[in-house]
Amino acid sequence: MEKHDTNLDTAGAEAPANEKGARRRRKRSPEIAALQAMLKQTYYPHARNQTLLDQLNNLLDDFEDYDEIATKLGLSRVGQLNEGRAVVVVGESGTGKSRSLERAFADLGMTNPTDKTFVLSIQAPSPCNLKQLGIKILEALGYWIQRDLQENVVWRLVPDQLALRNIRFLHIDEMQHLTQLNNPVEALKVCDTLKGLMQNTNWPMWLILSGMPKLANVIENDFQLRRRSTFVRLDQLTACKEDLKEIRNVLYNFCGKAGLSLDGLPVRELASRLMHGTEGRLGYLIEVVQAALSVTLREERKTPLMGDFERAYETKTGCHPEQNVFADGVQWQDVDVRNTLFPDDDIEEARKPKKRRRKVSRGA
Repeated sequence: MEKHDTNLDTAGAEAPANEKGARRRRKRSPEIAALQAMLKQTYYPHARNQTLLDQLNNLLDDFEDYDEIATKLGLSRVGQLNEGRAVVVVGESGTGKSRSLERAFADLGMTNPTDKTFVLSIQAPSPCNLKQLGIKILEALGYWIQRDLQENVVWRLVPDQLALRNIRFLHIDEMQHLTQLNNPVEALKVCDTLKGLMQNTNWPMWLILSGMPKLANVIENDFQLRRRSTFVRLDQLTACKEDLKEIRNVLYNFCGKAGLSLDGLPVRELASRLMHGTEGRLGYLIEVVQAALSVTLREERKTPLMGDFERAYETKTGCHPEQNVFADGVQWQDVDVRNTLFPDDDIEEARKPKKRRRKVSRGA
């Protein structure tokens, strides 16, 4: 029987097609990679962000007034100043709440852990019951929870741990999760506990609460919490003249950062398509612009095409070509952008019962 050498040198042998494909990696030039990374990191300063900064500045002023008087006169003589306040930031998903707050905290010096205005930021659990909210805060503080704690024990620990770490500012994002509670008594307990944090005579807290519009309903139904709060609304853009101009500014801003030109593009029409396709949600709109310009950079062009926006939108939404608001020939004003992944017609077609194939008997 013939022996075969099992130690053959296979260095020059061709790898199977699937292995070759698995090892393939599209290469970018360092310049293109740097520009694409810069696009993702670029922050667009919308006028409404100044309103957010103003309200947060007022919150900081309120704290400094308390801090100065408490230091000089002692807590017993502070009076009405001896309680925290809240800023409530409300907007639909994709309007840019998280990014705006993140930038505002950085601009105001609230991200330095050694500063007395450092803000601890957490995301509310879903649903937002009192015990889980307290555990989230303790975890963010680095408190090691060794066992399953009772709710009352958790909330004895929270104020003590905040004070121990000199935390005066607490940001709770996604607070609309509070509305997912089936028991209104539980939601009331959360609101009462937040008021308790602000009214704690030994260690009052200043709060930033952010979430979708349902959060406003919770605050408005609790007068005491509402009285201690100021509000910032991040509204969706509309097709009005001022907002469409704002979208054009977004386009010129990001193209300028990336060294691209908008020459040859119908910028006004593009702005209208962007507004419709993203429902005027500024944060989401910026993501589409960034993705489209990334396509332009990847293909090493200096001018973006409408097709770049078409491809970026298809990727982000999974829409069919006939539902793509940037596609040529599409009546984009009529596209229901909330129903592009699986349009109603496709869903109805999928629900139709399949016709059973009739068996055909075969003769011997």
